[in-house]
Amino acid sequence: MKSLSVSTSLSLMFKVFMLIGLVSLGFAFMTDTNRAWHGYILNYYFFMSIGLGGIFFTATQHITNAGWSSTVRRIPEMFLAWFGPSVVLFIPILIGIGVSAPWGARSVYQWTNPELVAKDHLLHMKTGYLNLPFFLIRAALFFAVWYFIGGRMVRNSLKQDETGAIEITRENVKLAAIFIPLFAILFSAISYDLVMSLDPHWYSTMFGVNCFANLFLSALATINIVVIHMKKKGYFGDSVNENHIQNLGLLMFAFVIFYAYITFCQFMLIWYGNLPEETSYYIRRWEHGWSAVALGIVFFKFAVPFLLLLPREAKRNMNYLLKMAYLVFAACWLDAFWMVMPNYSEKPFLPIFEIGIFFGFAGAFGWMITSCLSHVPIQPQKDPRVHEALHLHQ
Repeated sequence: MKSLSVSTSLSLMFKVFMLIGLVSLGFAFMTDTNRAWHGYILNYYFFMSIGLGGIFFTATQHITNAGWSSTVRRIPEMFLAWFGPSVVLFIPILIGIGVSAPWGARSVYQWTNPELVAKDHLLHMKTGYLNLPFFLIRAALFFAVWYFIGGRMVRNSLKQDETGAIEITRENVKLAAIFIPLFAILFSAISYDLVMSLDPHWYSTMFGVNCFANLFLSALATINIVVIHMKKKGYFGDSVNENHIQNLGLLMFAFVIFYAYITFCQFMLIWYGNLPEETSYYIRRWEHGWSAVALGIVFFKFAVPFLLLLPREAKRNMNYLLKMAYLVFAACWLDAFWMVMPNYSEKPFLPIFEIGIFFGFAGAFGWMITSCLSHVPIQPQKDPRVHEALHLHQ
């Protein structure tokens, strides 16, 4: 099976996107440091989630012994390529919260400012968790699990292309069983650290699950986009047909519903409890015009995809499903924007810098993934479950 051939125009597009991102970030820092940090954290977290979501998808396929996905699994496997950039791009955040300079991120993460913590009783009570050494330990564990366990599954898959050893499949099932619970704990922790601690006075016991719903939905939308584009370019031949496309569409459809369920549960529990330390989150994201963004998320991330993906044929039509995947992808980013940016501004605003930074991350992500796919077979070669995928009918 051939590798991906990256065209000059596609490579150039990714590089232009990265340049747009760098320019946007630079202008943001020159204009408003606080806004620049929020925009950077928003897009860092969003693309980190997609990269990790690809590995989580791979783990779910191994632990369920899924055969249908064998011919498309290499695409999410290559999301591991985003691990290196995620580590490198995490360093500015560490530097930002570690210094007290005017350009630093201590105004964004209040719990890193010793003077504010000393004056704020609630922040002082949370120092057992919200402190820089423990933050570094959690981040190190998070990246270690992502690379050593998630990466081992991917490296095993590539090794199996050469050896065809059945033992590799069994090992990946065991690795997936280890990865998934650790992923649940550590991704929740990194979501608390990067997003929820932007407002350290607020908390929600469902926030980690809510972030997971957004992570996996955005990853599924990305997988749909990449697979369909490659299929349209003729890369998969008959090994990926409308049945595989339907399954990918079904997963995205299912997690549109799961996202809506989890998001409603979080809202309902906070509304019913009516505790000031919890309701502040939704009050800030509803008043002064933010309600329009919230309703837009409900409409474009749930109502429209739910209704338009209901028919069976909607999930078997590549062109139609591609448009829906782009819509879900954009709605996931808007949801992340709604989670992060109200901590910066009381009122919604035109996100010119934030979208520019998004293009920078998107360009880097696309360039890394396509570069890796150009050096490996785009499908597993000797996975024992490939036969099942090649004869998928439904």
